[in-house]
Amino acid sequence: MNLQLTGLHAVVTGGSSGIGAAIVHALAAEGCRVSFCARRQVQIDAALGLLADLPGKVQAKAIDVTDSANFTKWLETLDPFDIFVPNVSALSTDWRESLQTDVQATVDATEAAIPILLRSSHGVITYIGSKAGSLAAPKSASYGAGKAAVAHYMKSLALRLLPTVRVNTVSPGDTLFAGGLWDQVRLNDPELFKTVIQRNPLKRLATPEEIARVVAFVSSPAASFVAGANWYVDGGSTNHVQF
Repeated sequence: MNLQLTGLHAVVTGGSSGIGAAIVHALAAEGCRVSFCARRQVQIDAALGLLADLPGKVQAKAIDVTDSANFTKWLETLDPFDIFVPNVSALSTDWRESLQTDVQATVDATEAAIPILLRSSHGVITYIGSKAGSLAAPKSASYGAGKAAVAHYMKSLALRLLPTVRVNTVSPGDTLFAGGLWDQVRLNDPELFKTVIQRNPLKRLATPEEIARVVAFVSSPAASFVAGANWYVDGGSTNHVQF
């Protein structure tokens, strides 16, 4: 399928590693121009080195999205863009960090992007949520609550911005990548990791690339009638029926 992303411009936050890096790669592989930000220049440089030969041109800037003023200034320096993918998460069990990064910084960044997206003929926001936003998570309540709050915001935003900008959420399940949360569990607590594997019906965890391919589709003109949705990419691990 041709996703019709060639010639479009996407902005991705937290694009230097993990799921964010895979999203940047998937979009650029489809011919989409991508601008991404991350906090650490070393990681940015390493990521850019892996993207140089892709059809879509990629550029990046070292920016902390919790610095809303600086982030907004960066957006204003970019060429007009069509797709915005807010992906940054504190991945924290601390309520203050979760509220500051997962909720407030995500909302601020999204609101800063909206005036630019409204000028596009293919305006799209694809938020990276989590299945944790719809499950009881006693050991990570602040993380799950933050994801749930922003998923609600995105649903409301979809109705506010349609028909000009499509807004959707993609909610990954347990995802394994080098240096990530589940990789640390795999190395430091093998028994817990086995339990996590068993709770996934596919008996494995997702790869970042599997999440990124869904994000690329949902963000593309090929998904032009998808709006206000929350796509769970969790290998069937969420048991409840989504209303």
